[in-house]
This record gives sequence, structure tokens and C-alpha cells, in this order.
Amino acid sequence: MLADLPYLRVIHGKGTGALRQLVHDILSADRRVQRFGFAPPNQGGHGVTIAELTA
Repeated sequence: MLADLPYLRVIHGKGTGALRQLVHDILSADRRVQRFGFAPPNQGGHGVTIAELTA
């Protein structure tokens, strides 16, 4: 937020999905996050979450 970036990339890996779920829970509760989803396959797929931040 301080760097005024339009998005955030969270690398959580694939593993059991526990860390991915925690990341998604935190992003869902943060009002500064407009939307989020998995990265394209060539950028990490389900091992990376990309969050679009509000302006």
C-alpha cells in the first residue's frame, strides 16, 4: 500500500493448501483488496495468489 502498487503477488506454494487458504481468508477480510485469484499457469498457477488493490 505504501508503495502505491496496483497489485500484490503472494507466493504460498501448492503443498497441502493450508497456507493458501489462510492467505485467501486474510485477503477476503481486507477492505483494501478489490479482488484476488490464482496466477496464470506460466506465473505459478495455484501456487501464487494475485490480489488487486483498491486505488
